Amino acid sequence: MSTALLPAIVFLSAASCLAVELAIVRLAAPHVGQSLLPWTAAITTVLLGLTLGHVLGGRAGGREARPERLRQVLAMACLWAGGSTMAMPALVSPIARALAAEDGAGYAVGLIALCLPPSLAAGFVTPLALRLQLAQGLPDIGRPVAAVYAASAAGSVAGTAAAGFWLLEPIGAAGLAATAAVAWTAIGLAFMPWRRSRHSALLHAVLPLFVGLAIALAGEGSPCTVESRYTCIRYLDTPSPQGTRLRFMILDEGVHSASDLDAPRALHLGYAALSDRLAAAAFSGAAEPSALVIGGGGATLPRAWANGSRPVSVVVAELDPVVAAEAATRMAAAGPRLRTVIGDGRNVLRSQAPVPTHDVVLMDAYRTRTVPPHLVTQEFGALVHARLNETGVFLSNVIDRGDTLLLARSLARTLSRDYAAVDIWLAEGAAAERTTNAVVAAWKKADSALRPDRITVPVSIMAAGEAPSPAHVTWRRLAAGPVSAARWGRCATILTDDHAPVDRLLDGRAFCNPE
Repeated sequence: MSTALLPAIVFLSAASCLAVELAIVRLAAPHVGQSLLPWTAAITTVLLGLTLGHVLGGRAGGREARPERLRQVLAMACLWAGGSTMAMPALVSPIARALAAEDGAGYAVGLIALCLPPSLAAGFVTPLALRLQLAQGLPDIGRPVAAVYAASAAGSVAGTAAAGFWLLEPIGAAGLAATAAVAWTAIGLAFMPWRRSRHSALLHAVLPLFVGLAIALAGEGSPCTVESRYTCIRYLDTPSPQGTRLRFMILDEGVHSASDLDAPRALHLGYAALSDRLAAAAFSGAAEPSALVIGGGGATLPRAWANGSRPVSVVVAELDPVVAAEAATRMAAAGPRLRTVIGDGRNVLRSQAPVPTHDVVLMDAYRTRTVPPHLVTQEFGALVHARLNETGVFLSNVIDRGDTLLLARSLARTLSRDYAAVDIWLAEGAAAERTTNAVVAAWKKADSALRPDRITVPVSIMAAGEAPSPAHVTWRRLAAGPVSAARWGRCATILTDDHAPVDRLLDGRAFCNPE
């Protein structure tokens, strides 16, 4: 193969490397979500691998290495990158299970273990290409060297853009990894000087391909029923305790919705049943009740409200059009009083006139380890406040650490600046050492707030591998007023557009000493 193709090889390798960076985070999303932690781990590992690869690639073969030897090393590096990337989708699930930890540190180690081999191997390509250019002894070496560097940068841009904007949705994260593996493998096979290489070198070159292919064929396959640009969508069907068809929608690492396909008003998840009870107080005084739900998912509550004895007009803001379509078709979330708007929840809210319109605004876009920072801030709360009717309530389903509740407490403290009455609702018996649901209720007027000490709701409890069983869950109210602030509001942070450290709060790391 001509050295004139070196910039093209560097371009393809760089594009593949950045595509793998995106693919590994999405492959791990069903286990760890897409919070700052996995993204930081993946980006850091890829950059570290490239750095080490650049250093080793500049030294590979020795100072006086012949062009044939440099071509051989470059080809072997690409074949190793291709083989390790082939195995990546099959290894994510077992590594995630083996390294599972509540704080996500184990998952970060797993991401590093999976990301480092292909990025390290890919790091060899650019310095080896430069050395091959220099070996030609051209009188004007500046242009070919510049071409290699430009190809590397352009490939990184192209790989990121193509993976995120084009390839990810139609072929999925596993397909994206396979595409990168094929590109590296093709480069390695085409560039390897087969006739001039020893048998041992050829064995070392093709071995990772056979190993990677064997691991890939033995893998479990993608866990996703449908994969969109934003998330991995899965379903779990099971009979409800009442004998109806109950379907769970799982987005990435956690259950988002549980819809009773035969009984639209039935609510099986505790936070949904509590939110429905609180929302009913806001709907009761409205002539034509209205609600806005940000983060539709399976749209369980919007569907229930739209099909109630006093039907509510519900607008659902959902960022992902694929999730919205799945909710309508597979979760039966469709009807004349249920309208879905595709877009970011804050943008959808901002597009509405800043006049009292809704009796209830429900924030349900938070996930187990993923919280959009711009949807927890004081500025966002003010946007909601301006569009709430006087007797309205802003409900937020927060998934937080049960032992600290730092995110829920910070959100409640933040909303207390604009809302007359703010409460945190926590289920009695929630495990302190695990993540749990907390519902933050912010009422525009205190005299219209529903604020008993406890509320008991019917739910369905499902242990691993067992059918759901009926139960009752009691939710306890923690007031966020000035009297109780000293008791539970200590170390809670005011969240603003300039400072919303949600990942730190979810990790249980306060900005003060809680003692």
